[in-house]
Amino acid sequence: MRLNVMAISLCAVAVCAQQSVAEPSEVWFLNWSDYIDPSVTESFKAGHGQNVEIEQYGEANVAESRLSAKDTGYDLAVISADSVARLAETGGLKRLDVSLAPNIAALDRELWDLFLSSMPQAGGYAVPYLWGTTGLAFDREAVAERLPGVATDSWSLIFDPENAAKLADCGIVIADSSEEVVAIALAYLGKDPHSREPEDIDAAFDVLAGIAPYVRSFESTLYDGIGNEEMCVALSWSTEALTPIMEELTDRFEFVLPKEGSNLWVDVFVMPVDAQNETGAMQFLNHVISPMNLTLSAVYNSGAIAAPITLELVDWEAYDVPALTLPPEVRENLFFLSDRSVEQKRALERRWRLMQVGM
Repeated sequence: MRLNVMAISLCAVAVCAQQSVAEPSEVWFLNWSDYIDPSVTESFKAGHGQNVEIEQYGEANVAESRLSAKDTGYDLAVISADSVARLAETGGLKRLDVSLAPNIAALDRELWDLFLSSMPQAGGYAVPYLWGTTGLAFDREAVAERLPGVATDSWSLIFDPENAAKLADCGIVIADSSEEVVAIALAYLGKDPHSREPEDIDAAFDVLAGIAPYVRSFESTLYDGIGNEEMCVALSWSTEALTPIMEELTDRFEFVLPKEGSNLWVDVFVMPVDAQNETGAMQFLNHVISPMNLTLSAVYNSGAIAAPITLELVDWEAYDVPALTLPPEVRENLFFLSDRSVEQKRALERRWRLMQVGM
């Protein structure tokens, strides 16, 4: 992949341990692993004279737990949007002064309003960073060999136990995300993916329990497995699935958004309640979401382009994928997760873990 307007320069990012109090010349930043183009942090340092010290994490629950503790040492964090309402409710976040980040005005307002309609409690506490979808990545050859003629644009590819049994030998992997996968199972069943009705949740877990014996693993990191062709089907985030495909690490995998509907997600900037360098944090946020820098990080991570102006900066030959450009006809079949309370999330997570071990 490349940008039409400039070459992408990759440079090293220091991964540092957190500190309890941030110096004015530093912004302490919690982020998903390798989830920002290194040149963006370097250009911020050059332009603003502040270092960005990054601590990385690999699981959404880890970030939520750290911010819930309210003694983090971070000035800014990127987290899954479905955590925002819970963290705001428990006092783990500060409201953002959006006047300090004028580049917010260039972001995709239609997508953000759609998100806020399903999770209004996030308003004022979060700014969107990278968007993505959850779909199926599959090895065309391996699937065709085991399931000739079976539709690959349906969740039935893995949710039908007969199909799952035939794919077990080459490897089914499912993203380790209880809220997303349960919602997807509900959509597969033709039910409301936002349903909290006990009988609907039971039905979703019946589907998942029925295929669990054929699932190799539930993982948060799928990039290497897809790039190395170590699995044949993955229920995966688009960032994990499309990056190795677009980097040409494999030409056997395809990524689809199944016809029954799929999850649209967004990772967001939030400010921990104990942030010390608020001004620096908002300057850094504003820098990251400028059209050029947002495009750099979107391409670096195979994230969806969520600011209309950045569409002009992308090399379409490499990037013209519906799961990344999110045209209207694709958006119509996508849904956001709705908010769960701390207690609801804990109960769902417990059931999710028990399902994985066959209980």
